[in-house]
Amino acid sequence: MCPPVKIDAIYISCYRYDLQLTRLCVTSVRFWYPDLPIWLMKDEKYGPFDTREIENSLKVGIHKLSGNRSFGWGMAKLELLFGPGNGRCLILDSDIVFVGRVLDELEKYDEHFVVNFESYDSDKIESHFFSLEKLKQLDPRFQFPGFAFNTGQLVATRGILCRADFDSYVDWESRQVRHPEVFKLGEQGLLNYVLQRKAHEGALTLRRMPFMLWPGEEGDVAHIRVEELTPEGPHRQLLHWAGLRWGRTLRQMPRSDILLHFENMYYSRVPFGAWRRQSRRAWSRIRPSAVNPLKLFAKRLLGTKSPIPKSGES
Repeated sequence: MCPPVKIDAIYISCYRYDLQLTRLCVTSVRFWYPDLPIWLMKDEKYGPFDTREIENSLKVGIHKLSGNRSFGWGMAKLELLFGPGNGRCLILDSDIVFVGRVLDELEKYDEHFVVNFESYDSDKIESHFFSLEKLKQLDPRFQFPGFAFNTGQLVATRGILCRADFDSYVDWESRQVRHPEVFKLGEQGLLNYVLQRKAHEGALTLRRMPFMLWPGEEGDVAHIRVEELTPEGPHRQLLHWAGLRWGRTLRQMPRSDILLHFENMYYSRVPFGAWRRQSRRAWSRIRPSAVNPLKLFAKRLLGTKSPIPKSGES
């Protein structure tokens, strides 16, 4: 095995309605990795939004994706994978925070792609990834390996995949996944399929390892204490609030103490931080009456990414 390959950058997918969580995600990464390049992949499908405060306060850049900035669910991640070169990166959803130096653990492995170790029953595979029966009709040669993974956290080597690998399954003009009766939840089902297929063919290497915890399982995150979130802290994991955000304030979310810890840290680093936080909290008390019906409609239309079951060893 070759020496481990460093992760040279982190890319965070965000859109206007998860900006509050984007701030916390970036803050947590920057706490443990003060010099690592962090790039926001801004999806403006639901409208433009201002990230200059994050950029200026936390040394963050905006990744210039091809074409316009209107992508839709997960499609910006695919564009990133087609980038030139073979640099290794970590791609994150915004509803994630680091609780330690997780890259130190991920960099022990040199596979092209590293995903979280997860276990799903057949019903969850069907509803959150792909319909195996219909996928067999689409690709009779596909050999399902018996696992799937949430794509909200993904170590990826750029340049291994190309646009042609997805041409049969994506309408690039509308930026929508074809065959929604087969592939579920935006890019998640499709990316699972392509990576699993190409790993089986020997075109890339794929490792599963437990590096993410889901706060929806209280027992899985009970051992993490806020006072341990220090430069020398013991944890080498990240937390992902997949499917847990809808209609909730930070205080209403599981393990809100961890989210509020990074919120405090963020506003300590921005000019007029206390005033900005209070004004945003006031707006958040007013906003639900106008925004929540739209969110509820989107949730019913799109579903949510899968709750994460307990991780295991690969």
